[in-house]
Parts: sequence; structure tokens; C-alpha cells
Amino acid sequence: MGLLAKIKKYKWIVKVFFSGSFKDIKKTIQGFRHEKDFYYVKETHVDMKELLKCALCPNMCRFECPSLRVTHKEMYAPATKSRISYHMERKNLDMTDLHTAEVAYMCTNCDGCRNWCPMDISTGDLLTQVRADLINREIYIPGVKEFDARVMEKQTAFEQDTFTQIEDLNVNMENPEVFYYTGCVMAEKKPAAVKANIKILQKAGIRFCMYADERTCCGGPLHTLGLLNSAKYFAEKNIALFNKAGAKIIVTDCPACTNSIRNTYKTLGCKHNYKVYTSVEFYRKLLEEGKIKPEKSVPLSITYHDPCISSRGKMGTIDIENARFIFSLIPDLDFREVYLHGDITQCCGRGGVSHVHHPEISDAIGKQRVAQLKETGAEYIVSACPACEEGFMFNDGDPVLDIGEILAKSLADHA
Repeated sequence: MGLLAKIKKYKWIVKVFFSGSFKDIKKTIQGFRHEKDFYYVKETHVDMKELLKCALCPNMCRFECPSLRVTHKEMYAPATKSRISYHMERKNLDMTDLHTAEVAYMCTNCDGCRNWCPMDISTGDLLTQVRADLINREIYIPGVKEFDARVMEKQTAFEQDTFTQIEDLNVNMENPEVFYYTGCVMAEKKPAAVKANIKILQKAGIRFCMYADERTCCGGPLHTLGLLNSAKYFAEKNIALFNKAGAKIIVTDCPACTNSIRNTYKTLGCKHNYKVYTSVEFYRKLLEEGKIKPEKSVPLSITYHDPCISSRGKMGTIDIENARFIFSLIPDLDFREVYLHGDITQCCGRGGVSHVHHPEISDAIGKQRVAQLKETGAEYIVSACPACEEGFMFNDGDPVLDIGEILAKSLADHA
């Protein structure tokens, strides 16, 4: 958020401050002078000052929180989770009590709360840091330690052959411009979408590589769960693979992977200079450059689910307009907009790796979103995030397509 936008957003605070009595203003200033007494705690990953701000908020974002929406438990409202986490960090509550520690994981990291926060705070980001503090103290809620062990052993959330089970899904051209980084979920659950993405890159005349036989997890799910050491291991491994490949551009078919490589790696101390695109960003670029042109009729009715991670939060709103630009160029495509879309999209349930530690809640959130999407009457649900697509497939949302599959259908068979 830019400086002018912040001033505009927060100017109400200045008005409230100066509308008080001299006694109230003096008391407020004294509170600021002694603020560190309330938030300073040694050796924490979480920003205690931001956590306290969230904890003291009147909870204006509570209606947006998917965890609260399906559980109807006030302890899972954003500000309440911050309050409990604040008291855990200050040792007023026992972190080793798993019922208490669980609160830090009752968040899908959808970042819907940030949209409504007057101080631009993401409760999800704060809770990710609280999770790291729990892990640092070797406190694991059920499912987390097991997931970490499995990913470290298999090098993916699935099996070692996730990326090589289909021979056609490993293209490695000489002197590649692009490293096509296939997400674990996409390779495992949506191989048809991987084929579609390969077709698009080939039609555009892009030299690309995939290194499917050496590909591993991006580390993003592990970072989200607070497993920073494991996440850093994968960050280092992937950067080494990118260096080996020689491509300067990385295109991923998973916005969570994009966010990991673009943003998270740097927070883990793993810096690089690669340009990282979501597939949606890159396809708009190819269309605007005239490298691909939708020509074939695609007479389908679709609705589109904006993935949270590429529609708000750290990655901004990068793919909201990009997706609709792509759809607008496809002949005979009947695009039906769901009511909650863009930066007010709602969570698919798979965010925050929720299906690993709270599968029932994850599915309940997914079913709510599927119902919203089906209200459009569209034949197909389309998204640009394999985790969202998997969540919909498992929660009565089929048929579900990736945006790459829709675009590929519109490309003529000739070169």
C-alpha cells in the first residue's frame, strides 16, 4: 500500500485522537511511551506489536473469516485468535496445551481479513509466525509433524513419481527461456491441465524446461505450517535447480508456488533474481505480444473462482483482471461472474494447508464456496490454483477446469 493510500485509510484515527479530552490524549501518549512493556517478548518469529494491534481491534473483519463462518465459534474469529496467540507468546496461556495451540492453525490464510482491516494487518500472516514459534518449541498439533516427515521423505506432498508418472509431462528444450514450474497438486491431480499449459507454451514458440525428474515441493505448504527449516531446505534446492536450468523466467501453474518463489524464499534468506509469473500473468503477456491467439470456438458456460493468494495479500490483485482479459478473447465463451469475486473472493478451504490438520473444516469451507459458484448456473467451475481446483473436485464442484485448459481449447491446431 502506497503512502497516500495509507494516509487516506488511517486519517480517521487522527480525527478520533484529537477529538478526545486533554486527559485522554495525555493518557494515550503515555501508553505509546510504555508500549514495549506490552508487546516485547524475546525470541519470537511473530511481530508482537502487530499481533497486539490485531488483538485489540473490535474485530471488524470477523464476518469474512471462513473458519469462523463454518465453526460458529467466536474463539476462531481473527481478533480472538490474535488475543489467544498474544497470551500464548507472553506465557499467560500454556502453549503446550494443544487445544490452545490449535487456535493458531484455525486460519486458511485467505487474507480476507486484511481487506477490512483499518491498519492493513493480515491475521493470517501473524498466525503463520505464531506457528513458527510453536514449532520452534517443538509443539505440534495433530497432522503437522506427520506432514513434514512425509514431504521431507517424498520431496513432495504426494509420491516421488508425482512429476514423472506421465512421460509427456517432462519437456526440456535447449537454452530455455522459461522454467515451467509444475505445482505438486497440479502434477498429481490435474495432469490434463499440465498438458494444456505445455501446449500453450509450445504454440507460443517458447523455449522451456520442466526438469520433472528433479522437481520437488516449493516448500510453501511447510512455511505456512510454521516449518521454516524444512521450507528453507526446499527453497535452497529449487534455486539450485533454477540455476542449473539456466532460464531467467519462472512460470508456475500454482499461485502458492509463485508466492513462495517470489516472496517467501527471500524472507528465508534465499535470494534470487528470477522473474516469477503465475501462468495467468504470463498468458496475458503472450496474448498481448501476439504470440498466441484464441481462434477456436469454446462454447462452454463457465464461472471463475479468484484464488485468494493471487487476488489479494502479498501478491496484490495480480490475476483478477488478467483472467478476465483472457476470457474476453475466447470466442463463444459464456463467462458468468460469481457474486463474490475479485478481491472479495471467498476461500476454497484448502488455504493454510487446512485439509492436512482440519479436513472437516476445510471441506465445509469448500462446500460453501462451491454452492456460491454453482448459483451462477455455469457448466464448469474454472480457477487458476490447483489447490482450489482440488478442493472443489473433492466437494461436489466437478467438473472443474484450470484456466490453462480453457485457453488451450481456443488455440488452433496449426502452428
